[in-house]
Amino acid sequence: MSQEIIEAALRAYDLGALHAVAHHSGTAAKTWRVVTAAGTYLLRTRGSRTAAPELVAFDHALRRHLLAAGIPTAAPIATRDGATCTRVGDLALELYAIVPGQPLTHAGLPEIRAAARALAAFHRAGRDFALAQTLPPVAQYRTLGIDTASTRMESPALLTQIYDRLADSPGVEAFANGLATAQRWLKRLHREFDDAAYAALPQTLTHGDFTLANILFLEGRVNGIFDFDWARWAARVRDLADGLFFIAGERRTPLRPADIRSLTEPVELHRPRLLAWLQSYQDDTPLEDRDLDAIPMALAARWLSIRVEGMAKVPAAERLDFALGPVAEPLVWLEEHWDRLRAGL
Repeated sequence: MSQEIIEAALRAYDLGALHAVAHHSGTAAKTWRVVTAAGTYLLRTRGSRTAAPELVAFDHALRRHLLAAGIPTAAPIATRDGATCTRVGDLALELYAIVPGQPLTHAGLPEIRAAARALAAFHRAGRDFALAQTLPPVAQYRTLGIDTASTRMESPALLTQIYDRLADSPGVEAFANGLATAQRWLKRLHREFDDAAYAALPQTLTHGDFTLANILFLEGRVNGIFDFDWARWAARVRDLADGLFFIAGERRTPLRPADIRSLTEPVELHRPRLLAWLQSYQDDTPLEDRDLDAIPMALAARWLSIRVEGMAKVPAAERLDFALGPVAEPLVWLEEHWDRLRAGL
């Protein structure tokens, strides 16, 4: 995003002169740290799929609801005209105060437990957020050329369309193991995690991207939860799967929030950390057997989706490798280890 766009956005606010700009975080929805005469703020661009006025209004109403329920987050600062976002061309931009805390690149057991408890509180607060059940269907895979909209994120039917295309791509034979593993799990999702099975799971307002990149910690507790672009009414196992992988999982390299490969790298899954995540959530909100049985399905769907959604953010020559190179490892881990982990809960 250019300096001119940032300056145009900030003219909607009474902040005085702009002194400095630095990229803060984000890939699709980028956030910039801006230093002005009035202080330091975060200027956030909304992603193209979540910039429609009704989705912006939903996001901001959700933030107000969460704050009223005691969930640590931030509401956007109003422009001088009272709007909660400003538009420059096709871009929707929001301004936020700085929230105290630090993002972590690695969570230890205390942080895993704190994040799990924070997610349980988020789910509890979201149960009575009625707007969550009014969101229109979303075309999650539009950046991949699929305009079909769905009320369900990570639809197995849509994922199958995408992986079928990959199977016909030149050079795919170099990724035969990854493709075979993905196809094996897609068949399982159709069989065990179809729309009827998904709808029967306990539902609530879900965050949709509950990872370390979207959480701030302060003195051992979660002091900020952010980025609600994909928050919607859904099965709670979707968020539980995210945290299991992206918070309880052991990163191999330090997290670089602006790098899509770093954000989506396969993590190592270790039983004590995964148990800490699930047991800490259950200390606040007990899970049903059907939740626990569905978590590997939810994680597989999320992982398969993450691999293909990220393709749009890398050069064309790297897309097959991005999607299929790392895809097998966590799926095979689930096949080999989930039943034992499940028995320990």
